[in-house]
Amino acid sequence: MARRVGHRLLVVLGALALAGIPARSARAAIAPPWCGEPMPDAAANLPDGSNPAHPAGSFPHIPYYAIGCTLEGIASRSEGRMTVAVAGPSALGRDLYLVTVNALDTVQRRKGFQAWQEIRRIALTDPARARRSLDRSGGDVKVPILIHGAIHGDEYEGVDAVMQLIERLATIPSGGDPEVDAILDHAVVLFNVIPNPDGRIAGMRANGNGFDLNRDYLTQSQPETAAAVSILQEWLPPDLLDLHGYVTPTLVEATTKPHNPGIEYDLWLRWNQARIDANQAALATVGLDIIRPINDWCSNGNEPGPGGICPDGGPPGPAVAEGWDDWGPFHTAMYAQHVGLNASTVEMCNAAGIGCGLPGSTVHERGRSGARLAQYVVGWSTLLFDAANRHDLMADQLEFYRRGVTNAPRPDCCPPPFDEANDWMHEYPTAFVIPLGTGQRSDPEANRLVDWLLLNGVVVEEMKQECTFDGRTFDRGSYVIPMTQARRGLVDTALAIGVDISNEIDRLYAPPAAWSHGFLWGADVVLVPRGADFAPPTNRVTKSGHLPGGVEPGVAAHYAIVLDSPTAVRTVNDLVGAGVPAGLAETSFTGSTGDMLPAGTVVFPADPATKVRLADAGRTNDVWFHRLGDPVVLPALDPVDRVPRILVLAGSADQDVWSLRNLGFPTDVMSPDALNSAPINPLPGYDVIWNTGAYPTAANSTARARLQAFFAAGGGYLGAGTNGARFLTGGGLVGGLTAAARTGGGRSAIVYWNNEGAGESPIVGAFTARDTAIMDPPTWFTAVPASWTVDGRFTAIPPGYWSDIVASGFWKQDTQSASAPGAAVIAHGPNTAGQRGPGTARLATFAMNPLYRADPEREWAMVGAAAYWADR
Repeated sequence: MARRVGHRLLVVLGALALAGIPARSARAAIAPPWCGEPMPDAAANLPDGSNPAHPAGSFPHIPYYAIGCTLEGIASRSEGRMTVAVAGPSALGRDLYLVTVNALDTVQRRKGFQAWQEIRRIALTDPARARRSLDRSGGDVKVPILIHGAIHGDEYEGVDAVMQLIERLATIPSGGDPEVDAILDHAVVLFNVIPNPDGRIAGMRANGNGFDLNRDYLTQSQPETAAAVSILQEWLPPDLLDLHGYVTPTLVEATTKPHNPGIEYDLWLRWNQARIDANQAALATVGLDIIRPINDWCSNGNEPGPGGICPDGGPPGPAVAEGWDDWGPFHTAMYAQHVGLNASTVEMCNAAGIGCGLPGSTVHERGRSGARLAQYVVGWSTLLFDAANRHDLMADQLEFYRRGVTNAPRPDCCPPPFDEANDWMHEYPTAFVIPLGTGQRSDPEANRLVDWLLLNGVVVEEMKQECTFDGRTFDRGSYVIPMTQARRGLVDTALAIGVDISNEIDRLYAPPAAWSHGFLWGADVVLVPRGADFAPPTNRVTKSGHLPGGVEPGVAAHYAIVLDSPTAVRTVNDLVGAGVPAGLAETSFTGSTGDMLPAGTVVFPADPATKVRLADAGRTNDVWFHRLGDPVVLPALDPVDRVPRILVLAGSADQDVWSLRNLGFPTDVMSPDALNSAPINPLPGYDVIWNTGAYPTAANSTARARLQAFFAAGGGYLGAGTNGARFLTGGGLVGGLTAAARTGGGRSAIVYWNNEGAGESPIVGAFTARDTAIMDPPTWFTAVPASWTVDGRFTAIPPGYWSDIVASGFWKQDTQSASAPGAAVIAHGPNTAGQRGPGTARLATFAMNPLYRADPEREWAMVGAAAYWADR
């Protein structure tokens, strides 16, 4: 499929489109002077073209404070076809605007919307019937289409293009623009106008919590993501555009391999390619070029060189193209593929030269104005294409759902030239089980996972009676997620451990290459293979079940809780923060019922007042406090008199800060530079440092001295990754600690690690003998001080048994990884040197980052345990 459009076609179509596409929009209302109360805004501070020295294509960008009132003004002129709603708050509490353009002023338009409403009502439960309803509509049906403005705050022009699109659709009178009429007749157009207001105001990619929101669609930790997911789940748009920047020329996402197995790729491919054909033709009419990665790229993630030949000597195209894939479901467009059908990220070009244009074009718009135009044109051409093809587009969406509710076999795929190396679909299992009680490490975390599934439109059932399958018994009330449902692809990608693609590709667009709520969150999940004889009696649930909790009955001398989950950590932090005295077990011990309680268990007194508080906390948080009777011999207890106060050494708030606060730890963030320049040393106000960065340089001598004094006075340390280890050696706190990582190309994986410390480890004592973790990039310790204890370690494997380490993802066994087998990945111990000599501080290091993107909640328990251990 050719990417280039000839110059002659540009000349023929250019005049029509240049006169028609942006000019028809009454753009005067989206220009200064802005309405609203002025406030600092990075978008408003961009060059606006008022100065001859401003770059080509500069224009006034709408500031956030003017968006709400501007939308209200447009709505007031829309004759009822446009509504504005607040979809939710941003991380910093700013409004997120959802605009719905749905003209209902004629009988035909009302009939079309009513037809969609009927289809939507049964689409996920009875898609075959919904398809019959669609066919009966005879084309009188409206298709919902969703366009997201700039999810990355510093990719500004997507928001400005969305405002233009809204105004044109909302204010052009009926009969005044045949294209507007065609869209309004046959589409409901939804705009998530500004998905990241905090980022736009600050001029940064991330939101106010320091998260890249375009990596949060599976975790859904941030309020902006939750709002967007809610819109998707309500409307089920079969097409979505997510507006980004900047790539030269404009890139419209036609994704390369690997493709997420949960996508019905044959259906997606049909619509993605055809719609991008329309986008490409429309861009050509305004002189703008396009990149279509799967069509245009080589295996190195680039276009071919002179003569159209890739570095490997072959042509570019679907069989070889890599580097812009739809593997990970944590991106906006990739998540949307699991909910609707088609979706594309659109990366606008803002080059001030001729790089955005077709070869030979010199008259196209440039710079930021050209970027806005590119987004506008792609958006408009998408609306026209989807509206014109609404019946067949929705029919394939319903076929996607039909395959799910019947758990149909995956189809053959795909037509040339996509028939080689592009079919990544695999057969789905029969079901997943989330046990409650027997075989479940944490019932509260099982409920947390079920709540996520329900929020994402997944059908969840519960067992009406005890069930035994494959030698394993599941208690009554355990959850079953059947794969006979429309959301089976999302279920599989969220709960399964994933696929090892290490030998299938050379690069990813972005890590991680593996993810799994079933193996990275805090609950255990069991896969029931396809074809298994598994049909327990169940009831469908609409919310997770109530769990009992409190203190175990009977006479007690003490009570104890194991830090085996985020819920347990939060519960302890709430109690200790409220002044309840506690102690941390230094070794394992046997409880009243004969169960082994690991080191790191938190022990509370059993006086009547404390018992009442524990019972209340247990009922509130669905956890049990173990009764410890008089015969129980307690181990040595480290007194716990406060929740550890944690300082994160980082330039700004990020996922680590958010996760620690989510667990209930008082957490602040400070950069080494700020630590160096602070007039008063802040470190005495903290108990533990969390770090993933390098030790301050010699130029920050004050910061270095303050850190040395902090550790000499007994301050604790938690570090992650290679820098987490190098911090200690760079500061002269530890000798003999070295780390290695396999980086490059998006290498990352879910790995297996062995619990070396077992019940005697204060860090991982509550974890299973073999557990899983996410590594981005794969990292391990090549040496650990002799005075330290190794808590977790990779299996020492012979060649050919790499799967004993890599469960899924992209980490090939190679010479750079030769030292990984048998290597430590979690370790703790004292400082071996320092201002007052060795043994003054407790230090723990993780090869992985347990707080990575606020996602691996299973690993959060080890961070909570380590924080209490490190706080002497």
